[in-house]
Amino acid sequence: MAEPISLAVASLVAGGFLAEAGSGAWRTATRLAAFLRGKFGTDQEAVEVLEQCEVEPSNEAARNRLLSAIESYLGSDSAFRDELLSTLESEGYARDDVVNDRISISGHANVGKVVQIKTVQGDVSF
Repeated sequence: MAEPISLAVASLVAGGFLAEAGSGAWRTATRLAAFLRGKFGTDQEAVEVLEQCEVEPSNEAARNRLLSAIESYLGSDSAFRDELLSTLESEGYARDDVVNDRISISGHANVGKVVQIKTVQGDVSF
């Protein structure tokens, strides 16, 4: 399962390039793409996927390949996550908007239902 931060960034990049040039979403997409391009460096495959998202932002296959590239960098570069979060925060996104703190249960625990809820408007019942 993809990390929330990867989903957020891939969606912001692809969705932002669908927006009108000069809009807030477009500027965010442009800044994220510039950050990613700098991080991808000589990784030609990742750069090509990013460029495809810029040219064809509605191409779901390209967005999914960008998502995979971001996931790969998250798994191999420990500083990438923090730099990516800083870039998102500079664009007005709160860390809690794009990070999922996972719950880990191990051993011989007897666990009932585990729920993690971020924001609720209205009632919740189980």
